Amino acid sequence: MDLLGDSTEDYYLCYDCKKDELRFSKNIGQIVDLFSGKESKCGLKDWLGIVAPMDLPKLKRLFQDLLEGEMRYFNVNYRIRDRYGNRIWINSRARCYSGEDGRPDYVLGRLTRQTKVGNASGAYHHDGLMQTLSRYRSEGLDGFLMAISVDGLERINVKCGRAFGDAVIKSLAESMAAAIHNVELVFRTSGDCYCALLPTIDQADAERYFETVQRELRDQCTISGGAVSIQTYQVPESYILLQYAESALDTAKLRGKNRLCFFSPQDYERKLATIELQEELEAAVRAEFKGFSIQFQAQVRSESFDLYGAEALLRFDSPRRGAIQPAEFIPVLEDSELICPVGLWVLRQGLEQCRQWRRTHPRFHLSVNMSYAQLRQPEIQSDVLRILRESGVPGNALTIEVTESMELKDYPHLNTIFREWKKEGIQISVDDFGTGYSSLGWLKELAIDEIKIDRCFVSGIQNSAYNLRLLSNMMELADSCQIRVCCEGVEKLEELSALSRLRPALYQGYYFARPCTPEAFADNILNGRFDPPKLAVAAEPACAGQVPLAMEGLEHDLLNETEEIIAICDIKTYEICYLNPSGQNTYGVRDYLGQKCHKVFYGMDSPCPFCTNRELRQDTFLVREEWNEYCSRHLLLKEKLLREHGGRLRLSVGTDITKGEFVSQRTQERLAFSQKVVQYVETLSRQRDFGHAVLQALAAVGEFYKADRAYLFERNPVQEDHWDNTYEWCDCNVAPMKDNLQGVPPEGIQRWMELFSRDQSVVIYNLEPLRRNWPVEWRDLSMQGIQRLIAVPFREEGRLVGFIGVDNPRYSIEDDAQIRLLAYFLAMRRQRDRDEHRR
Repeated sequence: MDLLGDSTEDYYLCYDCKKDELRFSKNIGQIVDLFSGKESKCGLKDWLGIVAPMDLPKLKRLFQDLLEGEMRYFNVNYRIRDRYGNRIWINSRARCYSGEDGRPDYVLGRLTRQTKVGNASGAYHHDGLMQTLSRYRSEGLDGFLMAISVDGLERINVKCGRAFGDAVIKSLAESMAAAIHNVELVFRTSGDCYCALLPTIDQADAERYFETVQRELRDQCTISGGAVSIQTYQVPESYILLQYAESALDTAKLRGKNRLCFFSPQDYERKLATIELQEELEAAVRAEFKGFSIQFQAQVRSESFDLYGAEALLRFDSPRRGAIQPAEFIPVLEDSELICPVGLWVLRQGLEQCRQWRRTHPRFHLSVNMSYAQLRQPEIQSDVLRILRESGVPGNALTIEVTESMELKDYPHLNTIFREWKKEGIQISVDDFGTGYSSLGWLKELAIDEIKIDRCFVSGIQNSAYNLRLLSNMMELADSCQIRVCCEGVEKLEELSALSRLRPALYQGYYFARPCTPEAFADNILNGRFDPPKLAVAAEPACAGQVPLAMEGLEHDLLNETEEIIAICDIKTYEICYLNPSGQNTYGVRDYLGQKCHKVFYGMDSPCPFCTNRELRQDTFLVREEWNEYCSRHLLLKEKLLREHGGRLRLSVGTDITKGEFVSQRTQERLAFSQKVVQYVETLSRQRDFGHAVLQALAAVGEFYKADRAYLFERNPVQEDHWDNTYEWCDCNVAPMKDNLQGVPPEGIQRWMELFSRDQSVVIYNLEPLRRNWPVEWRDLSMQGIQRLIAVPFREEGRLVGFIGVDNPRYSIEDDAQIRLLAYFLAMRRQRDRDEHRR
């Protein structure tokens, strides 16, 4: 061993199993200082004492397997502490030899210090693989080409360091080369992928080969593999076999990793078809969405079977294959994020069609799908509002459907977007409800208006008491949250009959109409009427004391259509005789007939102590205002007495003024705004020193927005594209940032400059959407503890000279007018100072 050590760069060892003694070649002293005597020997425990703790369990287990006969040899990378206290990587190969009794006798091995990692010794590259494959094919030699890669290499690099990751890759190549004796060669084809040529073996042998490599690396990583027979598929070029092996490797990773998959022509063809489809979709987007179209499917009110509106559905015609099913092209759009421009195109086209149809059908309603990939885009909130305003369609005519089939956890971010949309009247719907990850989480965390029950719950519901009960529970849950329910996929009269007992708000499905072009929708649906189906529903039991109400035709439609809450109750029995859909949504009830008004409207088991029945008159309305804690609504109520068939009824008309309170809040904000205008003018005119005037004005605007900071940035006098924080106001207990924000480089505010150049403001409601597309801006703002801000350009004589902003505003956060007004006044004040100086 000493002779070998002197003539090579390796270190040799022999382990006496019976004596538990390790002997090394004397050159081992170059890297470790472990031995007390002249001889380089120690116990196994002593050697393991210098092994890095994170590598120790792996090494112990491998050595134990070697001594117990589970393995004949091992090949492993691990770290040890060298004579200077540093950790160094070594590669160890060892083989166990047994005596005549079969018990382990001794282990021989060698250690190699790894001064270079990342390129496996003896691993050839792409050109050598192609040459060897070509020889195999020309000579008719059979066998397998196998591609193997490390699972989660990026995660390993982050967790353990790149040096460890490089060592793992090298271990993979060496393990592949050593796994069986007749492996031809190992070739490196990409960063973490190696290919092995396995001649003259069958599929079972190929599986055993992969399992051997897998077992060798089990303490370092998991691996995935893909294999293809060399002669089974007669391909024109050798590189195609490599593509086949890599395709099988991709399949293995998609199926959960840590496994071997063999090439499947069907999987490969599907992969090629997906690639070709993506190329066609990209070309269609570049060609102004040529090939895309929209079809509309009707949505019907459950009580009257009148048309409520339609869902806009995206379609695509391939130049090569014709019409492509949405289930095939939508996932490709989402994976490639082409869904973002295409989704906005659908919204724009759908709203334009809605605008035209609302000329003759003023209450027509449009539903448009939106992918989570779109919701991740930083500008999606403003893009939707801009397209809506350009269309001229009111916000309450639009529902945005977000599919539940994808796991969505970022509820605060989504709620921020949804709240801004809902201020314009836009409603939010959860599509495919019940099929995704977080059905109850949606209802609990997100401000949604509608759920759409998926077809899988509706199909055959007339034959399944379990599905009927499950669906009933879903609807009761939605009702309790005052959420509208739409049942999708209604295709048969029997399904509709069963669903009618549950009384959802809307139906959608082939029974009423299939998706069709805008022209067909206008001709066959918009100008027609859905005849009420003859439903096979058991008659509802008449409630005691219920008075029959004859409301049909126009009268019935008007009561159903109004946004006011209309309720008719029997004064004597307190039983509800009629409650229109608006009232049903407000109080979260469908089966109201015969129920007590005090129970449905206030959650009380006995008549209300404040009941107004005794005060009602026939000739005039009793008007009162109340805050209903049971339904969390502020209501304006008008009530009067009716007489019908000898009975005495109470007619109640309720107006929800909760939304009006938001308008009132905006009125207060405008009043405060006008007061601040006066304060700015007084401050800037009274203060002779411009600096003092700026600071007082910043304090005023900061206090108005209830912000952490208010500031003015101006161009750096030395570097024109850099910016200085020249004036700053801070709220109490907020750390100033002015000293840290001098000479701010342009990289962090590149997006701001683009907006300012178009005279637009920077408005950030949530910092998280910036993380992906504007990481430098996200980092800089995060470090300052900023989550929201408003910033506006500051111009003098049309030239951008600075910008004014507030950090973390808590009041009037959607309105930049206050800061723009201040920028205008400051520019006027500075111009006045210049004019006076010239005089």
